[in-house]
Amino acid sequence: MPGLVLRIARVVAFALFGVSLVFHWFHVPVGVQPKAHGAYSTIFEEPPSTLPFKLLLIVVLVSAWWLGRRLKRRGSVSWATPMTVAGSILFSGIGIVYPAFTMQRCAEVSAHAGWLQQQNFSLIVSVGDNFLGQEYFYEPGQPEVQVNEVLPRSFQAMPTPSVLSVADLHLTKLQHMFIWLGLSPGFCQFVTWGWFSAAIGSLLLVICFMPLKGNQRSGPGDRRSLYRLVGVFVFSGFAVCLACLFPIMMAAQELKRAEASANKGSYPESLRHLDLAEKWVPVLSYHTDLLYQRGWLEEKVGLQSPIREVYSAIREEEEGFVDRAAQEYAALLNPDNPKAVRAEAYRGALRLAIKDFNTGLIGRAAAVLERLTTIDPSSVKADYAMQLAHLREFRKTQLEQDVAKFETIYECFESPEKSPLVAAAHRRLADLEFDYHDLTKLGDEMRAAVTPLTP
Repeated sequence: MPGLVLRIARVVAFALFGVSLVFHWFHVPVGVQPKAHGAYSTIFEEPPSTLPFKLLLIVVLVSAWWLGRRLKRRGSVSWATPMTVAGSILFSGIGIVYPAFTMQRCAEVSAHAGWLQQQNFSLIVSVGDNFLGQEYFYEPGQPEVQVNEVLPRSFQAMPTPSVLSVADLHLTKLQHMFIWLGLSPGFCQFVTWGWFSAAIGSLLLVICFMPLKGNQRSGPGDRRSLYRLVGVFVFSGFAVCLACLFPIMMAAQELKRAEASANKGSYPESLRHLDLAEKWVPVLSYHTDLLYQRGWLEEKVGLQSPIREVYSAIREEEEGFVDRAAQEYAALLNPDNPKAVRAEAYRGALRLAIKDFNTGLIGRAAAVLERLTTIDPSSVKADYAMQLAHLREFRKTQLEQDVAKFETIYECFESPEKSPLVAAAHRRLADLEFDYHDLTKLGDEMRAAVTPLTP
């Protein structure tokens, strides 16, 4: 009976590997495209790291099978031993290295995932838009509720590295270490069953190919081998985690040197250290604080660049010159600028559009929001604000499009709190359908508003 269970487990493990090769591992929504009858489909972007890791999976499994057959013919060791080693390698590579490599080095996808998660967080937290909308749900002036800004203003795809050596890796930084290893809210939000299938299949491969006597009953020697195998598995896991944290520690050292050089007035040297930090961890180039610091340094050395213009726009926004800041943000959204610059300008333009909306400048806010949702249709915060703007202006057709896009993008989120947001969007549309006396669509929207709330 145990032998039958092991054989079934092996079949399941290889089936999971097959599933992982077919499905995505991690993909982030970046846009929508229209379909029939006013529906939309999602446009995804995958990190370039997925394909190499899928190829690694195939190479490791084929190599283990070939080596196992070869060793078995020689009678030296069981062919199950190479499979156990292959499972250990795959579990470390897929479960640890892949998230860390993707979130640290695939900067564009990683930063966009973090930005979407930050927008989602501003909608679902206890002081966010969803709870605020429910508080005023029963009042006729509910559409007058303001839109909260996406906080914090200083965007970070992951915590800025602050560990300089292994000695700094203590329990107080455990949460940061998980995020540095790639297991961030952004990764967990958009990881798919393909990655889970590969990770579970790897672990199952280790378990069902453990070199026990007959794979049924273990003797004292087999138990000692099992203990050694588990010890090696755990030790290698810690070693792989440290290796994945090595770029973080190197980036932290470069950031420390950049700060010291700036304090001494060595601005070109400080810029050089910032460049090295971003080479170690490329996603840092999307962080607001590093963009601001780089812009400040470039101003000191007299360089003209889009990053310096971002620095100037942020400074003018903070000093209250919002009109000039809005113009600079709008100019920086030019596709010719670097992606990190455009992403930061987008966040700045969205902040100012929300301010205009909250101060009653609905027309100006709607014009900016329309441009922003065209540039990035996946921005749930811009779409949410756009819904309220179109609701106030009684633009039913546009609101229907907003809600359809909003629901399409939120289908990609793993957040369980998304159902109330989608339901509120349909209820908002139902209010406008009632004003237009469209009873057929009113019934459809009311049912859509209730359905997401049911378990």
